[in-house]
Amino acid sequence: MKGGTEMSSQPHGNLENPDTSHEHSDINVRAILWFVVVLAVIVLMTDVAMLGLFKVLARYEVKNDPAVSPLAIPAGRPMPPPGLQITPWVDLKQFRAEADLYLHSYGWVDEKAGIARIPIEKAKALLLQRGLPVRPELADASEGTHVAATGESSGGRTLPAGMADKSTPPAPASAAPATPAAPAKPGGGGQ
Repeated sequence: MKGGTEMSSQPHGNLENPDTSHEHSDINVRAILWFVVVLAVIVLMTDVAMLGLFKVLARYEVKNDPAVSPLAIPAGRPMPPPGLQITPWVDLKQFRAEADLYLHSYGWVDEKAGIARIPIEKAKALLLQRGLPVRPELADASEGTHVAATGESSGGRTLPAGMADKSTPPAPASAAPATPAAPAKPGGGGQ
C-alpha cells in the first residue's frame, strides 16, 4: 500500500527527496578548537612583533631627536599667559617720548666702529651746508639709452603713438668738467 493509496492522503504526493538529507553528526569541535588556538597564537605573535617595533622606533626617535631650542618651554611647565597690551595709550606715549629723546640727543649707534648719532636739527643744518653726494657724470654722453619705448606692452599689444625716438643723441660734453654751483643760502635774498 505504499504506492497509490498513500498518495491520496497527501495531496502533493511523497515529500521526501532522496538527494537531500539532514546532517547525521554534530559540529566538528576539534576543527573549531584548532582554529581558535591558531588565531590566538597569530594574535599574540603580532602583539609581540608590534611591541618590539614600537621599542625600536622609540629608541630611534630619541637618538635622532633635533636639538631643542632654548626658548622652548620645558615639558611639564604650563604655557605662560599671552602678553597682552593692557594700556596701549600709555605705551604709545612712552614710545613717542623715547623716539623724541632719540631724535633730539647725541649718542652712540656703534661705539666700537665710531658711529654716533646727532640731533635731527643739527643733521638737517649739516645737510644743507654740505649738500647730498652726487654720482659722477657719465664719461661718454652717448652712453645709456636715448630711445623711447617701442610702444609694445608686456602683453604684446601695440600701444597707440608708440613710435621710436628719432632725435639724435646729445653732443659730447666739453673736456673741462663743470664746477658745481654754490648752494643757495636759506632765507632768499641776494648779497
